[in-house]
Amino acid sequence: MEHQLSQVQSLLDLYALESGLSVLLTNDRGEWLTRPSGAIVPPNSETGALRAGIESHLQQLIQVFSSVRNGIVCDISPGVRLFMAPARPNKRQTYYLWAGCLVDERAASRTQGQATPGQAHFPWSEAWPSVRQNSAADTEKALAQTGRLAAIAEGLLEQEYVQESHFRRTELLRRLTTGGGAFGEWVAAMAETVDEADFVGFAAKTEGQRFVIREYAGPAAEALQGLSFSLGEGFVGQVATARKAAFWDYVAQDPRTFVFTGRGLYPTSLFCVPVMRERELAGVLFGGSVTEPSIGRETQSFVQTFAANWTMGITLEAVRADRDTNFTRLSTFVETCGSINHAQDAKRLSYILVDMSLNLVEGPFSCVVLKQSDHKVQLVSRGLAQQQAERYVKEVAARWSKPDGGAAGLEAELCEQPGMPPVLECPLYYQNELLGVWCIALKHAGQFALYRDYMIIVAQAGASVIYGLWEKGKVGRGDAVQLLNRALGYWDSYAHEMTHEAQELALPFARSLKLPDSEIKHIGEACLIYPYSPAFLTGLLPSPEQMEIIGDFHAITRLLEEGKARGSAPAFGVGGQLIALIYFYLQFNRDLQALDQLWAVTPELRTAFRSFCDSREVVESEIVIGGEEAAASRDNSASDLPDIRNLKDLPPLSAREREVLGQVLQGKSNREIAEQLIISEHTVKNHMTNIFQKLGVTDRAQAIAMVYKAGWNR
Repeated sequence: MEHQLSQVQSLLDLYALESGLSVLLTNDRGEWLTRPSGAIVPPNSETGALRAGIESHLQQLIQVFSSVRNGIVCDISPGVRLFMAPARPNKRQTYYLWAGCLVDERAASRTQGQATPGQAHFPWSEAWPSVRQNSAADTEKALAQTGRLAAIAEGLLEQEYVQESHFRRTELLRRLTTGGGAFGEWVAAMAETVDEADFVGFAAKTEGQRFVIREYAGPAAEALQGLSFSLGEGFVGQVATARKAAFWDYVAQDPRTFVFTGRGLYPTSLFCVPVMRERELAGVLFGGSVTEPSIGRETQSFVQTFAANWTMGITLEAVRADRDTNFTRLSTFVETCGSINHAQDAKRLSYILVDMSLNLVEGPFSCVVLKQSDHKVQLVSRGLAQQQAERYVKEVAARWSKPDGGAAGLEAELCEQPGMPPVLECPLYYQNELLGVWCIALKHAGQFALYRDYMIIVAQAGASVIYGLWEKGKVGRGDAVQLLNRALGYWDSYAHEMTHEAQELALPFARSLKLPDSEIKHIGEACLIYPYSPAFLTGLLPSPEQMEIIGDFHAITRLLEEGKARGSAPAFGVGGQLIALIYFYLQFNRDLQALDQLWAVTPELRTAFRSFCDSREVVESEIVIGGEEAAASRDNSASDLPDIRNLKDLPPLSAREREVLGQVLQGKSNREIAEQLIISEHTVKNHMTNIFQKLGVTDRAQAIAMVYKAGWNR
């Protein structure tokens, strides 16, 4: 602003020199922004009592004439005139240009600057020799010149404020994109940044599709806090329904403003913009003016940009929160699995589960009920009194048992009872045997969906260890692999899908290389857990062969992804190279040519993989392009496969699921189906699970019966 004030000072000096008047620019408190031009005060008197007296007198005049829009004449004493003209470089600030003094010729000869009784003395008389006497005809001319001078000064200062406004708005948008900060901070920053907005608020979405003003900056703040709107109600409710920004001009007489005017806010223009959080409406940002009848296009554009950046910031915060939450859960999962794997007895393991769930969920209690016999259970709990625990355990035992002693179900359930918090009850199952129930009290029922899948995974890990501790069987390496793969599906569905695609390619390719069966098994299992880092898997996998394969895979991918120069790569095992080869093949959208970049994989293995993929492609091509004769031959060869595509009474199944179900109708096992369809047995199991869920059945016999019922006849 110093540069613009320097220009204004030069302008005032020139005007004072030409007109003989003294000129001064002040703020709305009468404080000098420029040094006085001309001779209204003696030289070197810009400080001290004289300046303080002038500023005090000007402040009094401003208080009297603050509402004026144009220049006026102030009679500071009989016959002595001072000219004042406002300069408004922006909506929120008003400066005042003063010019004078002009003294009436008759007043000059008789008053010599004496003040009227009761009127504050204006210290102009100290500069009396320099004050110009005039005729009344000069007054209008001086007033017009003062007004024009104020307009020029306003234009010069406005450039600075435009630049400053752009800077403040840009800075605010930059801060928004980094995320963080409470809603109230952003509302206050918006109100401070947008000069045209006399008020800004945020109506947050609450339960029941209502929007409540949680944050507000502007007049009538106390009355507006807590004001609520329903969908479609008033300006805010309309935008909440449409989820589209809207701007209204000249709304002073609009009936929709009554909700504001009834609480002391009288808007003349208004804006409302939706603010989203991950595709869900978080609330409505609103604001406007109580003086300006319309909102400028530049302000409209900024408001929409602000809302868009705020939405991005909120979404970014949500993503970060989800990431941090998932990282916390993953870390907790690793620590818990490591702890339960080293548990010496079931009681100690139960305490691990209880303490982990209490720390993670922060509910009022957690307990583990272990089945000792049909009539006896063991309880480990925290947060439950003895009598309450005994009563609750009996209810749990009744819910999770059938009269024949069998299991009541395989999935976690939400238990809600009067006088009790909602409880996530997670069965501890292993090999179709119910070993116990893990019960986690929640703060609210909404946490059930948040923690259900995670707790099921941990419960499976716990159940497998309990089973081993009770010497009812040995826990195999495959259990840990399957558990880690299922956990991966919970945190990263894309990576989980990629592991199964990799396994479906790796197993037949490894067989084509005539690798030993034990090595093929290690490679197949490693495919399911390759996204995990070796450091993460240390201590979780009992097989050193798997750890070596995973370590080689990550070393190869690190070499390639870091763009290291082609050179002599360290010697890696076949398993690690094979998985790296398939991983990049899938990443390159199955482009065989791209495999030339994988210099860390031996040329022999790359050539063998190309031949393997070509052989699979040739078979598919023979089927597709064989012509009518080949098509007929194909149809005849497949005539033994049950055709259930036209059964309208069956629930919708995918093409692959219908193919698997057709194999089931032929009486084939999962392994036989896997070999027939050239997929892994695990993938067959996944298809069977999906088929059972869609058909609403629990086993193959029920599925076959439903197909017959739908109209299929062998």
